[in-house]
Amino acid sequence: MSKSRQKISVKARFFQVGAPLLIALVLAFIFKLKVLTPLEVSNSFMEPSFSQGKTVYISKLTSVKSLLVGDVVLAKSPLDENSYILARILGKPGDEVSISAREAYRNGNPVSEEIFPRTKSQNLPALPTGKTESDEKPKLIVPEKTFFLLCDNREIGIDSRELGPIPESLIIGKVW
Repeated sequence: MSKSRQKISVKARFFQVGAPLLIALVLAFIFKLKVLTPLEVSNSFMEPSFSQGKTVYISKLTSVKSLLVGDVVLAKSPLDENSYILARILGKPGDEVSISAREAYRNGNPVSEEIFPRTKSQNLPALPTGKTESDEKPKLIVPEKTFFLLCDNREIGIDSRELGPIPESLIIGKVW
């Protein structure tokens, strides 16, 4: 003898299927918005690490206290709240940073290419306005509650060399 099918009400069907699906969608949206946000790299400032058009994920749960030298972060531009900077941390509060002949120094020591990769391209574009071949930056002590950010592609990147130290309040998150 076969069992007869019971008719399930629309309300019961919603609570079985629709409610869990709706909750999952809301949680996924909140996760994307508040925890791990995808970002398409819109320029070549971070080459060779991140090419233009590549997607990176920004972890917004990272505390500024846990950021390390060499971490890649996303920050709002101090000049335009609608512009963002994707760059590496070269200096934390109290560090002495300088750039001489396109080589970066932190606390008097040259930064390692393992932490700060440089573009290997021999086909360098024309330098943007305001940049020089040597791209000198005199010694600077990074002020409290700020970070000195440096792009991997130093030839064309816009970073703390032009914008100055970036306040920690403008740091959005760390590349995951």
